[in-house]
Amino acid sequence: MIRSLTDIVATEKVKLWQALSRSAVLLSLAIFATLAAFGGLVFLLLGAYLSLAKVLQPWQAGAIVGGAMILIAFIALWIIAGAITKQGRMAAPPPSPSGTFATAGAPQPPGSVPDTLRAAIGEMLGATGVKTSDIAIGALVAGLVLGASPRLRQRLFRSITKE
Repeated sequence: MIRSLTDIVATEKVKLWQALSRSAVLLSLAIFATLAAFGGLVFLLLGAYLSLAKVLQPWQAGAIVGGAMILIAFIALWIIAGAITKQGRMAAPPPSPSGTFATAGAPQPPGSVPDTLRAAIGEMLGATGVKTSDIAIGALVAGLVLGASPRLRQRLFRSITKE
């Protein structure tokens, strides 16, 4: 039995919110770790400068610490550039039997929600004769309108959650 479109959308919406909240927690932890590492680096450099300033002239100590920091920054940028170009050279994932790209997780079974949703929408659109370009243009216009109008977005989400 095919579930209704609203049930499928509600289920996927819950999954999306769970993934979004998990991502927000991970992002905040990553930001905290980055700030802690930056603070540690500042104290490390300050300690190196103060230690060198006892032996050398202050400008020499500053030049050594600043030069080391610039060298570390160049090495980090070199590693990042290498990772980006390596990522760009990676092959695209092989297409799945349905013609779309495979997801990062396990392959979807034939009766899964995306296939069911695709079949239900395909039947509805096939009966009405709507072209895919019309759908794309409608989605673009809806995205622009909802993106530009916070009040309309709030009304829409309130009406969806009431149902």
